[in-house]
Amino acid sequence: MSVGSSPCSTPVLFLIHRRLGPATRVMAALKLARPEVLLIAADGPHDDVRCAEVREQMLSGIDWPCQVETRFLDEQLGCRNAVSAALDWAFGLHEQLIILEDDCVPHACFFAFCSAMLDRYKDEPEVMQICGSNLTNMQPAGQSYFFSRFGPIWGWASWRRAWQEYDVEMKAWSALRNSTQLRQLCPEPFEAGWRHEVFNATYRGEVDTWDYQWAFAKLRCSGLNIVPAFNLVSNIGFGPDATHTTNPADPRAEMETQELAPPWRHADKIIAWQEADRAYLTQVVGLPESIWSAKGVRRSLRSLFQR
Repeated sequence: MSVGSSPCSTPVLFLIHRRLGPATRVMAALKLARPEVLLIAADGPHDDVRCAEVREQMLSGIDWPCQVETRFLDEQLGCRNAVSAALDWAFGLHEQLIILEDDCVPHACFFAFCSAMLDRYKDEPEVMQICGSNLTNMQPAGQSYFFSRFGPIWGWASWRRAWQEYDVEMKAWSALRNSTQLRQLCPEPFEAGWRHEVFNATYRGEVDTWDYQWAFAKLRCSGLNIVPAFNLVSNIGFGPDATHTTNPADPRAEMETQELAPPWRHADKIIAWQEADRAYLTQVVGLPESIWSAKGVRRSLRSLFQR
């Protein structure tokens, strides 16, 4: 049986707002996957013509047998509150979920991969997320995926037991930010400084987002992410109408996807691949590659611990 030939049995949460073009492309992928349960959550306002059109078109596009659950807001709450509340709602209904935003187009095999990983690692508390994106093109030899301390949320999956660690207000940050624990949780040079800056801005409400809080929850729990050997999701939402990804020339924009089909070649151990994590810090976060040299590491560590 080929990937995508049978309905996806894992509930799928589809997050929409007011961008009809990208949302239509994601819906086309959902039609191929035919999830048995589809949850659709939308930020408001309900009387915005664009919001209303997206809601109507997405609902009318469901042409397969499917249990549909909706959470359509009357008012606009913004990315931080609308998405976090939608995830609270969805995980309150289901033990595990596949999550797609309206600009994240998945390869057909994304759904089968997520479902298989959700089943295999459901009782492994250190595994907190399955990613659809591989933003560094790091490919482990002889494996279908690897574990990382970093987990992009452009198409992802998780469990209620992991999401229970989430707090949109990041109340635990005030105690952790000035403790030695942050540096212990961030083994690589400059990482603690980068995390401190990002989490501090999120905690103070300077960034209208929900996902840095999720990254904080995973870091605080020493959680790991499953990253596929090939990129399975393309973010088509880069541009001026995006909330955060506004640069269409970003190398992560509309990355190609590849097929990653079963049988899955499983990892031998649940441990982060250090080389891939370093690649993420340099390629995605933007830390300088020179810090991985012996001299650079010594210099960066002195700078970090003398702060």
